[in-house]
This record gives sequence, structure tokens and C-alpha cells, in this order.
Amino acid sequence: MPGRCHASIGLLLTLVACTQPPVTFSAPDQIVLGESPGVFVQGLEPGVEYTISAELADAFERVWAAESRVVADRFGEIDLSTSSGASSTDALALLHRMRMPRPPSDDWEPPPPNDFNQIMWSVALDGITLASADTRQWITPPGMTGERLLGDVAAEFFRPAQAGTRSGVLLLGGSGGGMDWARRTAALLAAQGHAALAVAYFNFEDLPEHLVELPVEYVEAALDSLIARPEVDPARVAIVGYSKGAELALLVASRRPDVGSVVAFAPGSAVFQGFRPPDYPVVSSWSARGEGLPFVPNAYDERFFETFDGMYLWYRTLAEHEAFDAAAIPVENIGGDILLISGVDDQIWPATFMGEQIVARLGVNESEREVRHLAFPEAGHGIAAPPGEPLSSVAERLGGTALGNGRARQEGWQAVLEFLAREPYL
Repeated sequence: MPGRCHASIGLLLTLVACTQPPVTFSAPDQIVLGESPGVFVQGLEPGVEYTISAELADAFERVWAAESRVVADRFGEIDLSTSSGASSTDALALLHRMRMPRPPSDDWEPPPPNDFNQIMWSVALDGITLASADTRQWITPPGMTGERLLGDVAAEFFRPAQAGTRSGVLLLGGSGGGMDWARRTAALLAAQGHAALAVAYFNFEDLPEHLVELPVEYVEAALDSLIARPEVDPARVAIVGYSKGAELALLVASRRPDVGSVVAFAPGSAVFQGFRPPDYPVVSSWSARGEGLPFVPNAYDERFFETFDGMYLWYRTLAEHEAFDAAAIPVENIGGDILLISGVDDQIWPATFMGEQIVARLGVNESEREVRHLAFPEAGHGIAAPPGEPLSSVAERLGGTALGNGRARQEGWQAVLEFLAREPYL
């Protein structure tokens, strides 16, 4: 076996007469988030178990690590690039299972983020490293920069590299506000050939700080600016939203027949109560023409304030049938097809349940539009991104398992790319 042509590993590694071919570790120099790392090791002893390790320095320079023990095949090779992402030993799963060996201290201040993660791969036998390789994993594709729009809408436009008119995609993030998720996702979609507009709708610069009675006309104005761009084909316009942004995406699309399709990650099925701490007024999240839209109020009770069990509160809230009937999003008015993606173990809100409510409403109203709901049993709320990053802490905070969230990201992202690539939407 490698390093054992004679009795000792240390001696063997220095012998030039050994006939065993050298161990080589192949991995791409650069990939974009969502692409398979394509890890391949050759020159091993068939049938012997080796340790494959990965260490990742993320965009904030925090270090993550994981390892797997893998048996070389009959050719003396290990290929970690061919499985579906559900195995604990493939390269993507290795990244998803990573944890921080030395978490930052409580007073850690994140530095300005890089546009990439740096991954260090290695293969070892009996604690001795035989070969290694490095991969730069771009979070923002190289050369892909946003153009800040002028005017009243806080948005960045990401132009596709290809010439000609393309599909236009508007991105809406979740209840944290800001533009980070939308900007990051827009850049990745632009790299796939879409004209993408990342929109902030609260908690950003001069926008409202809290998610309370935000005007839907604001997002409609952003949509108009996207449709008017020369790069965009007006017949191929989509809205992609995550969590609270998915609720908003479905709501806006129900008001705008020119929206050709909707992707809703962790969707909401109705308009819900707004969020403004510390007083938490009982008002709508959204408004139109200056008036709050009908909404489902949070069904607080004594048990909730004893346990602060968020999922208990959500199911109580959804059981307010009269309020729900008045506030349910009229998804049957959406002019295009709908892709819903949820994690069954979502610990933020019952996205799978609400996704099924959306499907049922479309069926009852005999909608002719296609609707597809991908519900992943071992995934939680953190599914709205391509695969390839550490997910252990995401699972602990938002539900699911690291591998379950990884599979949801892998299959969900591929479904989104295929959904948005259709010709034409309207």
C-alpha cells in the first residue's frame, strides 16, 4: 500500500525504488458556489481505508473542518464527485457537515467579507498526509458586480454576461431585511444568464427599519424598473423570494399579471402580522394605497409566553380561520407558474404546511398554472441557497440536519435553475 512497500511508513515515503505510483489529489482550482468540487484521488492501495479531510476558511476568515474515512476502490482511487450529496462521504456532504473546531469568541467582530471561501483538501493514512489540493469557491462569481439603481428603490442590477434580451428575475430576501441574500442570489443567477435585480425593502439605508405596513407599490415600482431594462424580455419575468420575501413575492405576483413565474423558498400562504419590537403593534406586514392589508394576527396565549415555542404560536395563528380566509394570498390570480421549496423540519414557520395550503387553493380554484412543491423531510428554514457551504450551524438554528439541508439546497437550486430557464413564461 502507499507508504508501505517496506515495514515502516516513514522509511517508505523516502524510497525512490518503490513501484507504487505517487498519490495525487485532484480538485479544481476555482469553482462557483453550487458547483461540485470534483474531488478525485489516485495512486492509493485498493481496499485500504483512508482519511479525506477538508478545511474551509469562509468569507469572514472563520475556519471550518470535517473528515470522512473512505475505502479506495479496486483501481486505487477515491472519487468524491459523483454522488447525489446525500452520502456522508461525497465532497459536497463533507462541506455541509463541517463544524468550527475553534468558534469565535463572544466579542468577535466580523471583518469585511471576502467574495470567496478557500478550501484545503487532503488525504491521509495513519495520520500521515499523502497528498493535498486547494480550491477557491467563489460566493460572488468573479467579475459579477451590481449596478446600484438611482431613484426611490434600493436595488442593485446584475447584468448577464450574454448579449441580447434575457429573462428578468427580481429577488426579495426575508425578515432580516437588507439586501445581502438578494444581492448574493442575484449575482449567482446573473452568472447563469439571467438579468437579476436584488431589492431591499426594509432595514436598509433610508428604508423603514421594521417590517410593518410596508407598501407593496414599492416592490411593484422595482418590478417596473426591471421590466423596462433593455436587457430584459418582458415575457420572461420572475420573482424569487425567501421566507417573508416569499410571502411578499406571491402577494405581488397575485396583483401583477405580467409576472411570468414565482419561486418561493419557505413560503407563507397569507399576509401575517407585522414585526416591530419592542411594542409589537397588531398591524399588517404590508399595505396598499396607504392602508394595511388584511392580515392574520399572532395568536399569543399564556402557554406561548411560558415556553416561547415559536412553532406552537404559528400553528395557533394558522388556526384563526376567519382571519386566515380574509388574509390568504389569492395565488389563483398569479399569471405564471409557481415553484415552492420548503423544509419539513422548518423551525421558523411551518413552510411545508403553508406550501400545501397554496397548492390546495390553486386546486380548489382550478388554476391552469403549473405548481410544484418540493418538500424536503430533513431540511429546515435554511434552504434558500446553492449547496457547498457548512450547514451544521444552520441546522442547529433553523431546523433539519446538515446533510438534509445540503440535499435540499442541491436539488432545490437545480430545480430553480431549470424552472427559470423555461421558454417563455407568458
